[in-house]
Amino acid sequence: MADKKTVDSWMEELGPSLREIAQTLRGIILQAVPDISESIKWGTPNYTKSGHVCYLAANKGHINLGFFNGAGLNNPDGLIEGTGAKMRHVKVRTLEDIRPEVFAALVQEAVRLNTSE
Repeated sequence: MADKKTVDSWMEELGPSLREIAQTLRGIILQAVPDISESIKWGTPNYTKSGHVCYLAANKGHINLGFFNGAGLNNPDGLIEGTGAKMRHVKVRTLEDIRPEVFAALVQEAVRLNTSE
């Protein structure tokens, strides 16, 4: 039976630059919605409140801030990518790519989408 991974242990497995990006994104999510639930699902950190909200995924050279209902999010800056029926993501390659206010607003909007369905 595999060890139960935590978000902290997932972060520790990342290289230093991706870890710093992931930790910063985690902080934005937790600050944007203080009562959001955090757990490892499907091998990555997932955040839920009234349903699946968002997740972090490590890729070669970037972290995806993914949204389960991302197709319904406002995207005036064109940051959100993807073509799936619902899921979308923002690729974060450097700390400079992080826009705390914009990302926090996306997380809050994703929560609102869950509660309005």
